[in-house]
Amino acid sequence: MSNVDIILVSYNTAEYTVRAIESVFEQTKETDVNLIVVDNASTDNSVALIQASFPDVEVIQTGKNLGFAGGVNVGAKAGSAEYVLLLNPDTVILDGAVDKLVAFAEDNIKSGIWGGVTLNNDMSLNPNNARARISFSTLLFSATGLSKIFKSSCYFNHDNYGCWDRKSDKDVDVITGCFFLTPRALWESLEGLDETFFMYAEEADYCIRAMKLGYQPRVSADAKIIHHGGVSEVNLSGKMIKLLKGKSQFIKKHEPTWKQPIFKGLLLAHVFNKYISSSLISLVKKEKLAVRDEWRTIFQQRKDWLAGYQ
Repeated sequence: MSNVDIILVSYNTAEYTVRAIESVFEQTKETDVNLIVVDNASTDNSVALIQASFPDVEVIQTGKNLGFAGGVNVGAKAGSAEYVLLLNPDTVILDGAVDKLVAFAEDNIKSGIWGGVTLNNDMSLNPNNARARISFSTLLFSATGLSKIFKSSCYFNHDNYGCWDRKSDKDVDVITGCFFLTPRALWESLEGLDETFFMYAEEADYCIRAMKLGYQPRVSADAKIIHHGGVSEVNLSGKMIKLLKGKSQFIKKHEPTWKQPIFKGLLLAHVFNKYISSSLISLVKKEKLAVRDEWRTIFQQRKDWLAGYQ
């Protein structure tokens, strides 16, 4: 029986975290699981609720918010299993997904990183389980809105592999960190996640570093989970600023110097276009004023997120 350290990083997500843990134990029958919760100084009742609900689960309290990468690294160091599985607290394991993903890994051992398919709460497809590496074309089509207009195209929406229906296994560039399996040996050789990425793009960085060693991330179509997404963020601007910071940091780390201003310029164009379009929509639909204000905040803080994580 394979053994896996499952790392959940908790931050003010008490009820979601309990639901995720319940689903792991209910749905995992063929894998020896060591579940470790790392709490990033939650101000809700997360720690008390988790400890009361699952007295045998290890809960590590960091005392401060280390971000996703920092929290995961703390959890991984506390384990010793042959596999490390990153699992977001806002997920629900479906139909033995952990067992299926581990079996898939052992059948595709040279991939080095494995993920599954993510669904929304209504069981519709959530295509954010995997994505392509940041490139000129992915940024351009996002900035111009073509990736949204032609979201079922693998040319215009290559970022999310738009034409892939998630009904088949697939090699991808990046496995999303919400359901992310990797061998401990590779994890340790790469020294875990780069903690410079406080939140977002840390899994992209890990995947690219692994690919440089000859590994090829791969998705199993049979391993399915529900992923709500972004439940620890209370507003659009908070989430987007962290996401853009992560992308900017990735560009700074992995792209040549001459490409960086071009790529960051396209990130800025994307935000500017969102701000302008939401402003125009709000002239007709007053209920959209809040969305306009969020994009205005994101645009106004452009110097901060374009700099990445210092």
